[in-house]
Amino acid sequence: MPFSLDHGNDAQRNVRNLNLMNGGDTGSIDTNDGSSKSKPTAVIVGLSPTTEESVLEDLVRALYKIGYPNVVTELTNGESSTNTKGPEYRYQYSMATGMLKLLSSPSTSFDPPRWVPVVAGEENILVANGWSFLDPDESEPASAFDVDAANDEGLYKPKWGSAEEGLNDENASGVSCDSLSTLGYDLTPMSFEQVQSQADKLLLSLSRTVLLEGKTDPPNEKQTNNGYDFSGSVRQTDIQEGTFMCAIGGLPLFSSLQLSPTTSSSGWLSFSLPISDDHILHIQPKEGAADKRIEVICAKSKCHLGHYFGKSEGYCINASALNFVPKRSHDNVSLRSTPVSWRNLDQLHDSPSIQLLVATLRQTMQMETIVLGAGCFWHVELALRRLPGVVSTKVGYTGGTTTSPTYQDVCKKETGHAEVVAVRFDPTVLQLPILLDCFFAMHDPTMVRSLGNRAKETGQYRSCIFLSNKQMKEIAMQSLDGCAEQLGKLVSTEVRLMDTPMDDWFWPAEERHQRHDERTKGNTGDDIISTLSATQWLKTYGRRADSIWGTAQTLDELSAQEDPRDDGMARMMI
Repeated sequence: MPFSLDHGNDAQRNVRNLNLMNGGDTGSIDTNDGSSKSKPTAVIVGLSPTTEESVLEDLVRALYKIGYPNVVTELTNGESSTNTKGPEYRYQYSMATGMLKLLSSPSTSFDPPRWVPVVAGEENILVANGWSFLDPDESEPASAFDVDAANDEGLYKPKWGSAEEGLNDENASGVSCDSLSTLGYDLTPMSFEQVQSQADKLLLSLSRTVLLEGKTDPPNEKQTNNGYDFSGSVRQTDIQEGTFMCAIGGLPLFSSLQLSPTTSSSGWLSFSLPISDDHILHIQPKEGAADKRIEVICAKSKCHLGHYFGKSEGYCINASALNFVPKRSHDNVSLRSTPVSWRNLDQLHDSPSIQLLVATLRQTMQMETIVLGAGCFWHVELALRRLPGVVSTKVGYTGGTTTSPTYQDVCKKETGHAEVVAVRFDPTVLQLPILLDCFFAMHDPTMVRSLGNRAKETGQYRSCIFLSNKQMKEIAMQSLDGCAEQLGKLVSTEVRLMDTPMDDWFWPAEERHQRHDERTKGNTGDDIISTLSATQWLKTYGRRADSIWGTAQTLDELSAQEDPRDDGMARMMI
């Protein structure tokens, strides 16, 4: 007789029979009273009315064994085997993993397991699920002890997707500066949805099973997710220099310069060191576990990469879990993640691997450059360098009629040049509208500061924007119009499209002016150089109560700090 799902009483009887079959050994879940109706209930969803009795019994038994006192089923047509009053934890069977996956749970003190194994009898769990990865003899069958331990451990337990949705630092640019790595990358854990979305776009089906399910590349198949083959010796001259990124999240993990000589004789990629210690995590084996290896996962995506075997043997990593980005590449698709802050990358000149990473980024990334004037370039540069996504800055002169001016020339008021800052930025981290919003918020764009000369488009301290393409100019004009509309006054900011190479119209200032405030004020003990999120930056450098912010909305926190006598116009930054 098929297992009945249509009658609650039949379902309840079968659940009780399973409990008796297991000898009452169902683990324990603490509850507040003795009524089973108020205890936690596991609900198996997504089942077809034609589900075989033996399959259903295996699923119910698995949930009973981990301690659920109530287990009910829910058909695809919405019918349930019984009604429950207690908290419900919904599970669905995953054919890819052979496990029950937790879909949703109520907010209670009970922490339900995210994955529940459904083990089929005498199946060799170690081999089937990649637990034999890098055993001394791959052909040696696992012992009965190993199988029992694997059954008890519940197969591979994913670490990814456990982060809460959203960012720790809410800001308009969607970038967090609260969890930056040593190299300036955002290490905010990816959400379950983010991991799944990128997993759906992986180029190799093997990559998905390795990253998400802890499986293992076949021996000697050292092909990355984006198609680079590293079979054979790694010391051959034809091996390209480049950086290995996690195929989900794009965090840089290893450098080609860190490939170990043992890679040529090993069935997998071997590395002596990661590119940065905080870009990978070591997961220690649980006490009593049969598998004593240290698992290696990506610090951002929390996906499986391989294992760590100590300083002498280093890291053994699945190639399919990685994307390889050569130094001379234009493959910005594989470059899913770029630095939020470039400050440490600029300072770590002694590391060949970091130098290679920086060279790869500069070759691969699609950067933009804009030239901004908002007053004395010393102070403007210091402020702009603290925005996320700013790669580099250089102060200089532009907008006038003479070539190669000096500081003394500009101060004579006869050249027509303005003091400006050339900002090179990553538009995937710092969108141009956000950068321009910050620019308009840091000074008074309604005034022409020209050392007494109030004629528009003159004066070394005037408000000005110089761009190199029409699309950027359109965005700049939209930002300018929004600022004027919000303030209710004409804006004097000059916006000029330059149709010749930058070397023809921008002249760098003398070296003593480059990063002036950073050099002269950086040793005061105050933090004036760390990268800020866009909202943190606006709180620090915004000079108008009604600051432009994307949709021209007032930032409440800033408004609360303003002098009530302020008419909403600018207080000058300098």
